[in-house]
Amino acid sequence: MFDPRRIKRVLFALLVMLLTYPAISQNLSPTQFTTVCDKSPGEVEEYLTANNWFFFEANDESKNRLGNAKFVYDRPNFKLGDSADYLLFFHYSESAKARGIEVLFKNKEMYANFNEQMANLKYKLTSSTIDNGSIIKVYKKGSQIIEVTIPPNFKGMNGYRYLFAKNSSYKKIRNK
Repeated sequence: MFDPRRIKRVLFALLVMLLTYPAISQNLSPTQFTTVCDKSPGEVEEYLTANNWFFFEANDESKNRLGNAKFVYDRPNFKLGDSADYLLFFHYSESAKARGIEVLFKNKEMYANFNEQMANLKYKLTSSTIDNGSIIKVYKKGSQIIEVTIPPNFKGMNGYRYLFAKNSSYKKIRNK
C-alpha cells in the first residue's frame, strides 16, 4: 500500500535536491566557455565576475610560457592552498596569439553533464591518449577543440579538466 504522506515527503526531498543542485555547481556551460575562451583578459574577467567566479591570481606571459589568470567559483575569499570545487585557468599569449580556458572540478555529475552537452553540440572525438596516468580525449567541432582529462584518482588537485580553445590556440597552449 502507498502511504500518501511518505510519497509527499519523498517528492519534497527530490524537489529540494533538484532546486539546490544548480546552487552547488558552477554555472557556465561548454558553449559559454567556448565563446569566452577567445576574449581578452579583461573581457574574460568581466564575464566570469558577472557569473560568480572570483579572480585570485595571475602569472605574466614570458618568453617560455603562456600567461594565465586563475579564478575560483563562488569563493570570494579564496586563498592559495584552500580547497575549491571549481577552478578556472585562462591561458593567454599576446605574442603567440593564443587563448584558452581550462576548467577543473571533481563533480562526476558535472562531468556527465558536460559530456552530454558536448554530444548534443555534435563534438566528435578525434584522438585520445594516456599521459601521466590520466586519459586525455580531444573533441573537435569546426575550429573549436575541447580537451577532456580524466584522472585515475582525485588526490590533491586531480580532477576532471576541460580545456576550451580554438584549434590554432590549442596547439600553442599544449606546446607551452
